[in-house]
Amino acid sequence: MTVILLYIAAGLLLAACLLRLVLKGSGDDGSELNAPHDFWSASGSVAHFAERIFGNEDWEYVQSFGSKTLSRKFLKERKALALSWLRSARSEARALMRVHRTASRTSPNLKLSVEFRIQYAYVGFLFYCALLGLAIRARGPVALQGFAALADARSVRLYEIVGQVFPLVQPGEDEFGHATGDG
Repeated sequence: MTVILLYIAAGLLLAACLLRLVLKGSGDDGSELNAPHDFWSASGSVAHFAERIFGNEDWEYVQSFGSKTLSRKFLKERKALALSWLRSARSEARALMRVHRTASRTSPNLKLSVEFRIQYAYVGFLFYCALLGLAIRARGPVALQGFAALADARSVRLYEIVGQVFPLVQPGEDEFGHATGDG
């Protein structure tokens, strides 16, 4: 049963990588996916959601009322929402790493350099998440869009590197997974 779940998870990751390649190749206007989480989002607006959480617009609107109580409640709720977003991002990265670890244990083509790059990307992502978490707790999430974008960029990089471990076409196979005559 566990092996079946591993194959399903690897298949989903492979489909996500393929989707990313297709969407990246068809974007003639230069727009790409803003976050790896867009694959799993039903609405595709996770990046927009993060911009709203860490942006100034809502804060400026709340401040226009001049109520200290409202401002305090807004900051408290926004901080909780930002920390929840951060926990979710870390949880997705941990799930990705669990799938990768499970797949790499059974892989005959394990490359040490790729494994180091994956670990480096994962540690870098966790580092930015820790800094973002400290900044959120210290001063709140308002005006931290740039910092959140850095953590999100590290997440994208992690997904890209792990995607290299699951190649779309094996050597000696065509695009449908059938063995070719020269393999």
